Amino acid sequence: MRIKTYLATYLLFLLVLFSCFGIVSAYMTRTQINMYIEKCAREFDTIAHTLFRDLFVLGGNDGMVYSRDLDRLLEDYAAYYRQHNIRFNVTYMPSYEQGYTIQTDMKITFVYQEGEHYIHIVGALQEPFSSFRLDYYYSMTENLAQMRSIQNMLLLICVAFSIITACVLYLVLLRIFKPLSIVSKASEKIADGDYSERIYIKGENEISLVANNFNRMAQEIEAQIQLLEEESDAKQRFIDNFAHEIRTPLTSIYGNAEYMQKASLEEGEVIEYAQFIMDKANYMKQIANSLLQLATLRNYKPIKTNIQIQQLFGDVKSTVSKNANEQKLKFICESDTDILYAQEDLVKSLLLNLCFNAFKACTANEGIIYLKAKSQNGHIELSVTDNGRGIPAGSLSKVIEPFYQVSNSRSQGHAGAGLGLTLCKQIAEVHGAKMSIESVLGEGTSVKIEFTTS
Repeated sequence: MRIKTYLATYLLFLLVLFSCFGIVSAYMTRTQINMYIEKCAREFDTIAHTLFRDLFVLGGNDGMVYSRDLDRLLEDYAAYYRQHNIRFNVTYMPSYEQGYTIQTDMKITFVYQEGEHYIHIVGALQEPFSSFRLDYYYSMTENLAQMRSIQNMLLLICVAFSIITACVLYLVLLRIFKPLSIVSKASEKIADGDYSERIYIKGENEISLVANNFNRMAQEIEAQIQLLEEESDAKQRFIDNFAHEIRTPLTSIYGNAEYMQKASLEEGEVIEYAQFIMDKANYMKQIANSLLQLATLRNYKPIKTNIQIQQLFGDVKSTVSKNANEQKLKFICESDTDILYAQEDLVKSLLLNLCFNAFKACTANEGIIYLKAKSQNGHIELSVTDNGRGIPAGSLSKVIEPFYQVSNSRSQGHAGAGLGLTLCKQIAEVHGAKMSIESVLGEGTSVKIEFTTS
């Protein structure tokens, strides 16, 4: 591309340069020749008038001039004008047509004689010497040589200028195309997978604008690729966690069923093992229901109504009171607003999930759970806060992933499938709400849902 642009630009420059040279050269030549023609015409006129006066002195009014007097006079003229590259002849023509003046009878031509170029002017003298024809020759050989020398000098200047221009043009195009070369190399690196490549070009012009747009594009591509990688990792973690969650109860069910088949058990033992199998099957059923609910909520449009917050909190408290009493936990509800515009069953499910998670995180006889609703900046904010064990900082961004469980929760026995917070986040998103989690390890956790719509 750079070579093609260079050749096209340079050829166009040469065409314009030498066209201008030809036009200027032709104009100068024509001007010089016209100037010499005018000069010669004036000299011819001067010679003709001077010769007329001298002949008049020699011949008088009757125009009779002796040939010896004429020859002597012409020799004096010839000797004088020969020094100025001018020669002339006076010819007597008895049959020459009468009645022409010098101006109307004067004819100018270019002739080539004896290896030299001349401006030839011919014309008759005034009456009574109209029988005399004056031939004027001005040698243009030296003048033409000077004009050719000037033309050759101009040509050499044009050639030198074209060579200098070729070098300068190459350097200019090299500088212009350098940023494009940088863009090309950067795009190759991005095409090879190096999405961190960026372009740095100084200045405020079209090239720097292209570089800035390229960097924005590369940044967006890098962000999208990173997002795809994160989603791919999240999907892989989902598959791994799902396989782990399913494998454990399936292994337990199969082991207990095999034992029941091969061993001779009493009725009480059969009931015990059957209850164990039913518990594991119920756990798997809960996972299936949760996954089905997640799939249902993916593109779900909630049916919103005005919910009385006090009544909503009362329903949640009555549902969790048994668990709170068993663990001897304090459950406190507070609200400074009355109405929430949302789908009631989904919001209730969200709060119940958060409350049960809070119960699992708290220590018996010491735990306190706050369920609060408040109006803030024109929005309604619901929150569930506990003083439990908290979540490690490294796990805060992962606890909303399906089947993810903090390690310290697993150490206390099976605490669930790890789908509760995922469901809560999905319910918040279908309502256009923002869900945030704040936690300090060993001090507690607060989950806030801000409903941004009235």
